[in-house]
This record gives sequence, C-alpha cells and structure tokens, in this order.
Amino acid sequence: MQEIIISGLQNLYGLEPVIGNPYAKIDKSGMHFKITTYKVKGFGRLSVIDMKAMLGLMKMESVVVNAETRDLPLYSGDLILAAGKCTLLQEFYNTMVDPLTEEAKAPYRKVKEKYKTLPPYQTGPRWYDEIRYDFTLGASGKEVKPLQQQITKDYLHAYLENVATAPRCDPEEKRAKTQAYVDGLFKNGGPAVDQFKKLIGEEAAREVFERYVFCCR
Repeated sequence: MQEIIISGLQNLYGLEPVIGNPYAKIDKSGMHFKITTYKVKGFGRLSVIDMKAMLGLMKMESVVVNAETRDLPLYSGDLILAAGKCTLLQEFYNTMVDPLTEEAKAPYRKVKEKYKTLPPYQTGPRWYDEIRYDFTLGASGKEVKPLQQQITKDYLHAYLENVATAPRCDPEEKRAKTQAYVDGLFKNGGPAVDQFKKLIGEEAAREVFERYVFCCR
C-alpha cells in the first residue's frame, strides 16, 4: 500500500524526507515501529508507520496524507496482515476549513461502489464516526489481499483528482482543524494512539502524532 502512495506523490509533487525524529524507530514489548515523515512539495505532509510484531507474523503499515495549503480531507490508510487475514482501511476525515462539495465526493464514491461486495471490517461505534466521510472503505478477509493494491490505487487517484481542484487555504487554519482531530484521539481514544500511549507514555505519544504523523505542530 505505502509504495503506491509514496510513488504517486513523489511522481506528481516530489517528496522531501523530514529528519530529526527521535522516535523514528521504536522497539518495545515485542513490537517494532519505523516512522517516516515527508514534506509533499506544494501542499502538505505524508507520514508512514511500519510495524511488525509476533516475530513477523503480524505486519501493519499506516499512511497519513495531510494537506496544509489546500483544503482537502485527511487521508488515512492502514494495511494489516495477521493470521492469514488481510484488513485494509482507506479512510477520509473532515478536517477541512469548508466541507467537501458533492462534486468532489463523486470520484471517491465511485471507488467505494466498485468494492461494495468485499466483506466489511467490523468495528464498534467510534467518536470520530461523525467526521469520517461515508466513502471510506474498511474491508477484511482473505479476498482483500489480492485487491489491496488496486483499491489503494483507485482511492489515491480519487484523492489526486481532489488535490487538482481543491481551493487553497490558510495553513494555520488547516493545521488547527487537524490539531482538533488529534486532540480528540487523545481525549476519546483511537487504536493507534492508545497503543503508543501504552508503549511510550502520553507525552511522547503526543509528540509522535502531532509532529511526525499528523504534522499539525
């Protein structure tokens, strides 16, 4: 998944690695994390988290694309491989200055419709459900693995269409919207945030997510 997003953004916009992350590698409690952050030239940031656990029997990669100078949704992708099962999430959150128009939603909805027969990823209610766009996809099962790359390509294409037409916005105002989302994760919980808080403590987890994952400060 990450290779598709990295190469797509690199080819169109160019990526510049962000150096100096003291938490670029975290090895604790049998879990191994690698965190890489890039500047996406012209509009925002990209972060990638690689995780391995259970002696490599569980692997996860997470990608976050966060626009700063254009008013776009927060794009978050996760690929989890464990116990022979593949789980793919392609999620989009309303951290926008102005809500996404119906016209801009259309390409994403076409992708969601294309893969509607995949077994859904089941979760309980989450506090952020109300700001997660309805064209988000969550699928889990053996049949997802051979399709995960094409699904990622299709969603990335929809996102890049959105980039091309998205209005410019004030970076400080946009970062404030993202910061509010991150504050919500720390106040109300989220799978990744909760895991990092247990591993390295809340203060360090805050620095990781605010500076190197969601890049809002």
